[in-house]
Amino acid sequence: MPLVGAGTWEYNNTQAYESLCNAFEVGYTYLDTAWIYGNEVGVGQAIKDCWLGKGRLRKDLFVTTKINGGLNATEVRQAHADNLNWLGLDYVDNLLQHFPCDWDETPDRCNPARRQEQWLAMEGLYHAGLTRSIGISHFCKQHIDDVLAVATVRPCINQVEWHIGSGDEDNVMEYSRQNHIYFQSFSPLCGPCTYNASDSLIDGVLVTEVAANYPNVTGSQVSLKYLVQFAETESYYAGVIPKSSSPAHLKENINLFHFMLSDADMVPIISVF
Repeated sequence: MPLVGAGTWEYNNTQAYESLCNAFEVGYTYLDTAWIYGNEVGVGQAIKDCWLGKGRLRKDLFVTTKINGGLNATEVRQAHADNLNWLGLDYVDNLLQHFPCDWDETPDRCNPARRQEQWLAMEGLYHAGLTRSIGISHFCKQHIDDVLAVATVRPCINQVEWHIGSGDEDNVMEYSRQNHIYFQSFSPLCGPCTYNASDSLIDGVLVTEVAANYPNVTGSQVSLKYLVQFAETESYYAGVIPKSSSPAHLKENINLFHFMLSDADMVPIISVF
């Protein structure tokens, strides 16, 4: 799995199509979507037209999607059948349980037994070849324990919001590492956050000041590079999935491997955690 992927959260079918076609053009080989995003038809069309249609091989594209939490075994199979139908694929590379409960956290869909039923059903999809790996998202230590109590296939990924300025909530990064589960950042530029302009992870004061120490590097590249550099030095961290529809920004977001942040420049970044 590449360290930088193209996210599609909050995009409709048309926006997802345009964003991913632009992403493939500038070098992305990894995309992230989900059943609940409502854009998998557009994602699938982008794969058909702008990946396979350009002579690229399916095996060279890493596709992550998700199914809602709180599902029973029958619902798991149906949700992933929807994923594959909308995406136009025979399999995905990574399938995540999107949340440890249903989105409303209703009691009969938000308990250890339901998490375990859902996980075992996902293992069934894995063994059937409908996904090459399975994982979790938004899971804290308690939820991880629920899954590990029954798992015969270990979760490969725990995808959690993490970026400059956020801490390790519930020590879940370390707990994931201890259990050999890769930790992955979504919203690495703090897309859903409310913040003062000076604190922006794209062009705020801190990241812009650090970026000035490197030729042709932007504030957003500093924000993403911190996370990717962490991934390069910590074997349990699995990179970032920023999103953009702009070809220039997409290229900027993936162009993170020509520089390294110095120890001195890491200090002010780490201090905000």
